[in-house]
Amino acid sequence: MTTQASTDSLAGRRFVLAPNIAPNWPQTVRIFIGLSAVCLGIGVVCAACGLWPILTFAGLEVLALGAALYVSARRSLDREVINVTDNNIRIEKGRGRVEQAYEMERAWTQVELRRLSRRWDETQLVLRSRDREVTLGSFLDPDERLSLARELKGCIGPMARCGGTLFRTLGEKAG
Repeated sequence: MTTQASTDSLAGRRFVLAPNIAPNWPQTVRIFIGLSAVCLGIGVVCAACGLWPILTFAGLEVLALGAALYVSARRSLDREVINVTDNNIRIEKGRGRVEQAYEMERAWTQVELRRLSRRWDETQLVLRSRDREVTLGSFLDPDERLSLARELKGCIGPMARCGGTLFRTLGEKAG
């Protein structure tokens, strides 16, 4: 998983979530060509020795490998972008481009980290505002989801915006 969090006092905060599961496309193609050459090479040698059914299974193996690498490469394009500004939260989800976008009011949004009972130590990160819920980071592991939840709780919700101002004001008065 790759998480980028940028802070800009004027623009708010931006979180970019991406799975870290595959090499880039040219590397994936080179891996596929190399493994296919070895597999089909062994199949051709076996077919030349009279064991022709092995070539059929080698071809099926190469097709399965190609499908698995393609699915993995497509999943590596998944992105979730969370933009937190003064009053709004914009969540964009997609694969290579924005496919879903959600808008929520910052003051009315809650960050929830739910423990799922059906899986061992599995959690679900949800942003909830009024009647809308958006699940985030489904590809994150539990520790990464917990870390993201802490970061989001620090900048989202009714007390996040005024809490930072209150603490700064109290700190200035004390100092």
